[in-house]
Amino acid sequence: MVNTTKIFADEMSSTDLSGATSRKPDRNLKIVGKTPDATPEFDHHIAANEYGFYCIPKDYAAREVPTLLRQGKVYEPDTLKFMARHIGSGDIVTGGAFVGDFFPAMCQALQPHAQLHSFEPNPKSYAAAQHTMQLNNLTNAVLSPVAVGETPGILPLQISRGSGSQAMAARAKIVDDAQGENTIDVTVTTLDDLVPDNRKVSILQLDIEGFELQAILGARRMIAGSKPIIILEAARPRIQRLYLRTLRNHFPELNYRAAGVIERNAIFIPTNG
Repeated sequence: MVNTTKIFADEMSSTDLSGATSRKPDRNLKIVGKTPDATPEFDHHIAANEYGFYCIPKDYAAREVPTLLRQGKVYEPDTLKFMARHIGSGDIVTGGAFVGDFFPAMCQALQPHAQLHSFEPNPKSYAAAQHTMQLNNLTNAVLSPVAVGETPGILPLQISRGSGSQAMAARAKIVDDAQGENTIDVTVTTLDDLVPDNRKVSILQLDIEGFELQAILGARRMIAGSKPIIILEAARPRIQRLYLRTLRNHFPELNYRAAGVIERNAIFIPTNG
């Protein structure tokens, strides 16, 4: 049950997050549903919209998604509605989680026994998403503190710019080389390892700052077995065409076709199988 006293007081903790740039995630750790105490140890706001409540780190507050949430609005509302209408009885895989801004709407759309699977390698965003899960009592969500790619490993994640004082928030991204205090090393896994092979996935939705292709190539088993609708952040037609070629090359038997763009998200549907 949500503590409304804390929410409408616009809760702010008194302790800043220390050591975030050196913290390494435990690849075996998953947060499933409500945690005993997921209150983060950094300054944060609580926001609310029609779907639920959200933890917003104070240094993210001026960015696009947090600004909308703090105004009581929904980020990418048409995309959320599309997914809710087409999720069927299966699971949804969505990521990166950021602060869990998709979680309340998607968890409400799931059928009994279905699950939401997500991941977030940025420690501060991961902690915020944990708290979003707790605030909404989301017992059908599974969250892992990892990035996803084609193969397991360790890669640098850029979480800030300049001298480390400008948090990249939802724009945190995997980069080729470490950049001092602006990057941290994070564990990378595959979506095939992240999602158990006995789960039927209806929708795979990814917005991971240019790393979508690598994630798709690490989800061969899941895509071949579940034949999900695939939603990838792709505002530019050139990127949309690249994604479609990749899906057709690696999953020819499913004959994926482009089905348009909602907001900045390209929709691909299997037409065979």
